[in-house]
Amino acid sequence: MHQVGYEEGKKLAETCVCGECGSPLVLCWGGNWGIEGHVLRCAQDGDHKGLVEEATYTQAHRRGEEVYPAIRDAIERKLMPKDELGRAINLLALRYPRAIVDPATASLFIIDCARLDLDPLISPAEAIPVPFKGKDEKVTVQMIITEDGWLSMAARGCPERWAGAPSVEPVDDPKLAESLCGDKDAWLWKATGRIKDMPEGQSSIAYGYFTTREFKLAQQRGTPAATQPGNQARVRAIKRWVRENFPECRQRMMEITSEWYQRAEGIKAAQECIDAEYTFISLPEGEEGRAGRARGEGETKRRAAKPSSPKQVVKTQEAASAPPAEAEGEGFHIDLDWLNDALREIKWATETAKSYLVGKYKVSSQGTLEEVIKRLTREQAEEFVKEIQDKTAAKQSQLW
Repeated sequence: MHQVGYEEGKKLAETCVCGECGSPLVLCWGGNWGIEGHVLRCAQDGDHKGLVEEATYTQAHRRGEEVYPAIRDAIERKLMPKDELGRAINLLALRYPRAIVDPATASLFIIDCARLDLDPLISPAEAIPVPFKGKDEKVTVQMIITEDGWLSMAARGCPERWAGAPSVEPVDDPKLAESLCGDKDAWLWKATGRIKDMPEGQSSIAYGYFTTREFKLAQQRGTPAATQPGNQARVRAIKRWVRENFPECRQRMMEITSEWYQRAEGIKAAQECIDAEYTFISLPEGEEGRAGRARGEGETKRRAAKPSSPKQVVKTQEAASAPPAEAEGEGFHIDLDWLNDALREIKWATETAKSYLVGKYKVSSQGTLEEVIKRLTREQAEEFVKEIQDKTAAKQSQLW
């Protein structure tokens, strides 16, 4: 039985199963009026502990498991094209219009994805591009590897050692939380898993936490962690577990992290993001444990405690566990937050956008704008996004 907030408990009940018996999870009222007012328990046995992600067909395929040929073919059609750079750039710009703004940016991001064998187009994405703008209007795009990215990278890179994703559970131990991060009230989660070459009965444990200070910042900025603080700690625990048990993943990330620092030269927010996400993997052996106890997974160093753009940094750290709302069709995704902002910029109401789509592409007008978008083909969606981008650019040019 695990005490959780309602929103994160609802999400976990939909995507996870019991870590001991594989039964579904149920979310029950816990009799507490605070944010942690619900409990998540195994439907078969309330004494069971731990929960493990119930992998989708896409996740299973990316982690080296066998899936039905027809399903496998459908999944591979959604992957980022490896031999068609132009098409890959168009698909990236369609899904991440805020970050992918020119071919050079897209090409560099695609190269990084290829080096790490990660795919940003499947759902859930294994890597996400996040843009940062400097004082001189210079823009750099930083890659954030999601929880799925770390797990699939470990499974594909070390199939002889991979034995499945770790089981995770919240830990109610104020003393342990304080020893790890100096905050006894922090949300603390534990990831427990095995690799194939471990002796029978042995397992590996890694902790992730989310402090009350981080939670207050998330509330101020309206970021996803404000409603799912435990989920943030859960994701950090899983990432830490992968890094500690699959040194191959850690080594590959060490090789590319230094390049990211160079690309972010002069843009402090991007450097702070890199530091927050990847600082622990580049520490020498033996020092990582001390660093984990002193700072914890995913936190910035003390020198970065007051970032120049905290809203950007907090939003970026949570991007991996809470991707943006999307309209998803056959082979494409459209960022709804970007679309709504763009429509406001060009002074289009949602009904105007719906009428435009219905009139131009002859699709049904039933439902919301998101539902209408889902009826488009990939080529129509690409054309629609380009049209909105062109209108936005024209509007900005008029302002100048």
